[in-house]
Amino acid sequence: MTLRIVYVPIACSMPLLYAAARGFFEQKGLSVELRRAPSWDAVRRLLTHDKVDAAHLLAPLALATGLGIDGRAAPIRVRALQNQNGSTLVVAKALGRITTPRELAGKVLGVPHRFSMQYYLLCDWLARGGVNPLKDVAIREVPPPRMPRWLALGRIDGAMFPEPFAQLVVDRGGGVDCMQSREVWQGHPCCTLSFGPRLWRERPERAGALLEAVVEAQAELERMEPEGRRAAAGLVVARGYLPAEVCGALEKGLAGDPMSPSDPLGPERIGFTPTPFVEYGVWILAQMQRWGQLAGDVEHHASARAIFEAEPARGLAARLGMNDAAPRLDDVRGFSFDDPLGAVRAAPFCAHRAERRPPPPCSSLPAPARERIQRILDRLADMAWGAPEVGLSTFEDDELGELERALDESIRARAFAEEALVEHMELEEAHARQEARIEAQHALIRELGAPLAPVLPGVLLLPLVGRIDRARAADIEERALRAAWERSARRVIVDVTGARLIDDEALALILRLSRALRLVGAECLLVGVSPEAARALAASPDPAALPRCVRDLSAALEALKDAIPR
Repeated sequence: MTLRIVYVPIACSMPLLYAAARGFFEQKGLSVELRRAPSWDAVRRLLTHDKVDAAHLLAPLALATGLGIDGRAAPIRVRALQNQNGSTLVVAKALGRITTPRELAGKVLGVPHRFSMQYYLLCDWLARGGVNPLKDVAIREVPPPRMPRWLALGRIDGAMFPEPFAQLVVDRGGGVDCMQSREVWQGHPCCTLSFGPRLWRERPERAGALLEAVVEAQAELERMEPEGRRAAAGLVVARGYLPAEVCGALEKGLAGDPMSPSDPLGPERIGFTPTPFVEYGVWILAQMQRWGQLAGDVEHHASARAIFEAEPARGLAARLGMNDAAPRLDDVRGFSFDDPLGAVRAAPFCAHRAERRPPPPCSSLPAPARERIQRILDRLADMAWGAPEVGLSTFEDDELGELERALDESIRARAFAEEALVEHMELEEAHARQEARIEAQHALIRELGAPLAPVLPGVLLLPLVGRIDRARAADIEERALRAAWERSARRVIVDVTGARLIDDEALALILRLSRALRLVGAECLLVGVSPEAARALAASPDPAALPRCVRDLSAALEALKDAIPR
């Protein structure tokens, strides 16, 4: 049986992707199908409706999904963290480098999801700087792969970007890095490997083998030097798990390169220790209360322990020699694990509601209607996996039937739009490959059209063949001057025997090249001048600027041989 696993294409998913690329799953006797999800809500929908066996999932969203906070509960289990750190606040280039949270008042900021560490760490950072994240800024959910586009379009002024998209935007000059998430909490948890009930309840052996393969991948990634991590990035991109355009940014992020020249932090931008300590869940639940997502009081430790199962990953980490013995809590000293709710109530801008809203009344819909609604939700979950032909196809002639028809039309329209988008992207990629081939051919033609070769000590030969236009003339001049300088040439022989004609562009090139070579300490000799070329050269407005002419190449070489000291 093949295990279906879904992930969002960001650096946090590296352990899962690296395990697949290295063949760890096959070594454990597992058949695994990995598939990208377009958003975190799609991942949650797949888990909630039991469409996948496991998922790469945000740690707070795993808690929210498991406990039924803001949606339908699903009996999932977090068996491993995927990573620590790995996100950066990047703002639009027009804003410049932000040094204090107050500079972002009134701005629109993006986060991957409302139940994400990026959201809670951003809120905490803003609050520490006197900015109320619920009133003084607007925070929007944006899927990580869409963040660069939204920033470029001005839909957001900045975002807590996960890698590799933070590095990608900075490299392209589209944004400025201002704060890394590890500056708020060094070693904070980020994403998880979460198991659905079909896996952890019904197939515990497979669940154990899957966890072991992923933790082994994490152990390798943790032990790697920067060059090893670069190679790991290239491997997962080569296997198609992450898009090729992010490869360079992913390599930098994993290797711990400084994000920009002004980045003071350097290495350890992302870590891969696996244990989902209960303390992390306690902190996350308290943040949900602080920012108004979870009303009333909860049994923080018991609720976190019901979802976060630390011991399996902790035991594997110890067996593999990983330093993952205790949670990293140095930067949350102001937080009380004995009184989580009291700690967040004392924090600035706390929006906790003491009273929970009463539960909605039991549905009065008849059983057939509830079954039809469940069928609709089930098909929508299939869409998140990318299943083809997910239309509802059968309708009844009532109000719910109208809803089914409308959803069916939307589903099919989306499928057609996605198909058209894929075709468009394929055409763009083919066009880009064709342009790259043409440019490579042009470069080869330029190289072959004016090759520079040493013929005697301190003497270079530059044969000119064919027609010389303005672009080619500029290229020839640049390469000739660079070669003369780098090789300390005293003379450059320009052989025009193969030039079809000496027109204005060729004449201008010869005059400029002769003057420029003199400035770098080299003499230009012109050989192979035909009678027609001689008439064109004689008509030059500046005959004194013409280089010395020799009848042919052999005569020039003989003369230069005699001039070389023996």
